[in-house]
Amino acid sequence: MRFTPFIAILPALAAAQEQVPLGDRVQGWFNKAKDYLPTATPVVPVEKVVEQKVQEKAVTPVNLTNWQATLEPSGAAQEWLVFVTGGNKTCFGRCERANKAFNESVLLFSADPTAPNLGYLDCEANQVLCSAWVAGAPSLWHFQVPQAQEGPERPETPLHIVRLNSTTVTADTIYEVHSKKTYQDIPAYEGAMHPTDGWVSQNGLIVPLGYGIYAFSLIPQWLFMVLISFVSRSMIQKPDKMAELERLPPSTTAYVIATAILAGVTGYFVGQGSSLRLFSGEKEGWPNSYNVKVHKDSSDEDYEDDEEEEEDSEDEEQGELANFDDNEEEVKLVLVVRTDLGMTKGKIAAQCSHATLACYKYFLTHAPESPILRRWEREGQAKIALQIKGEDELQLLQAQAISLGLCARVIQDAGRTQIASGSRTVLGVLGPKSVVDNVTGHLKLL
Repeated sequence: MRFTPFIAILPALAAAQEQVPLGDRVQGWFNKAKDYLPTATPVVPVEKVVEQKVQEKAVTPVNLTNWQATLEPSGAAQEWLVFVTGGNKTCFGRCERANKAFNESVLLFSADPTAPNLGYLDCEANQVLCSAWVAGAPSLWHFQVPQAQEGPERPETPLHIVRLNSTTVTADTIYEVHSKKTYQDIPAYEGAMHPTDGWVSQNGLIVPLGYGIYAFSLIPQWLFMVLISFVSRSMIQKPDKMAELERLPPSTTAYVIATAILAGVTGYFVGQGSSLRLFSGEKEGWPNSYNVKVHKDSSDEDYEDDEEEEEDSEDEEQGELANFDDNEEEVKLVLVVRTDLGMTKGKIAAQCSHATLACYKYFLTHAPESPILRRWEREGQAKIALQIKGEDELQLLQAQAISLGLCARVIQDAGRTQIASGSRTVLGVLGPKSVVDNVTGHLKLL
C-alpha cells in the first residue's frame, strides 16, 4: 500500500521526540501559559518615553496684569528671558523670522536643565506695556530677578536688552544668550525707564506713562497740525484778549497743565524716536539703542583687515604712459579674468575691484593730468569684463599692452580665501578703445 513507508518510520519519530528532557517540556508549558497572562507593566512606546524625558518648556505670556508679579522677587533668585515681538503695527512686518527662531529655540531650552524662565511679550496685543517699557521688537530682555530680602527696599534687578537682527536671527542665536551668556556683552540698563528699578517705576508712574504714550500714539499727526493752526489763528484774530492775558500772572493750575502737556508730548516723541532707534548713537544704555557692528562673516569673502588687502603685484614701473593726443575715441577699462582658477562670483567681483582701483591709482600717481584719465572719468568709466584661461597668456597680454603705452596692472591674490597665494587673477587695461582692442579684442566676454 501507499502508506506502508510512512507507517514504517513512525517508531523513529517517536524515539526522536522522547529525547527531549521532561524538565524542558514542563518549562515550555509554563512559558506558553505566561504568554496568555496580561503583563503587570504596560509597554510604553519609545516616542512616549522621549516625550516624558524632554518636555517642552512653558512660555509665560507677559502682559499688563502679570508682569509685576512675574518680576517680583521671591524665595529664590530667578532668571527670566522675555522675547519681545510684534505685528505689522509695532514691528512693521519684520518679526516673522524672529518668531520662528524663538519657537525653535524653545526646544533647545527644554533640553537644558539650567535654562531660564521664558516669557513672551507681544507688543501688538500689549501696546500699553511696550510703551511703558519703551520696548522695541524684536529683542530679548534678560532679567536676573534676585531673592526677596527683608526690608522695604526692593533689591536691584539687573536687566540686559539684546537686540535681534530681524534678517539673520536663528534659534542658536537666541539660545546662546543663555548658553554662552552673550547678554553679558551688553551693558546693563540702569535708566529711568527700567521696568522695576527706574525712578519712574519706583514712583508708580510707569503704567500711567505707558497709557499716556499709547494715547498720544493714537492721535493722528494731522490733528496736531490742526490744533496748532487753530491756536495760532485765534491769537492773531484776538490781540486785545491776548494782551489782557499777558498782564495776568499764570496760576499754579496753568503751570501743572502746561507741564503735563509738555511732558506728554516729549514722552511721545521720545518713545517714537526710541522705537525707531534714533538714539542708538547718543545714549548707549537706552533700552532701544544698539550699536551696529559688521560681522566678519557678513560678506561672501573672508574678513580681512585694511592692512591685509590684496595689493597690486606690479609695483615696479611699467614704462611711460602714452598721451594719445591725436586719439579722440572712447576710453574704456578692460578687466581680463582668469577662469581656470575656479573663483566664485564674489571673488571675481573683488579682484576686478582691485584691478580697477590699481589702474586708477597708477594714473593718479604717474599721470594725474592725463587726458585719457579725465576722458574716462567724464564719459562714465566704461568697464568690460573678458575671460582668459591661463597665467602665461595673461602676462603676455600685459606685456603687449605696456608696449603700446597703455596702463596695464595685474592683481596678485594674497591667498587667504579660495586660491593659492601669489596667483595672478585679473589684468586691468585702461586706454582708448581701438588701442585696447588690439590687445584684448580676440577674447570672449566673461
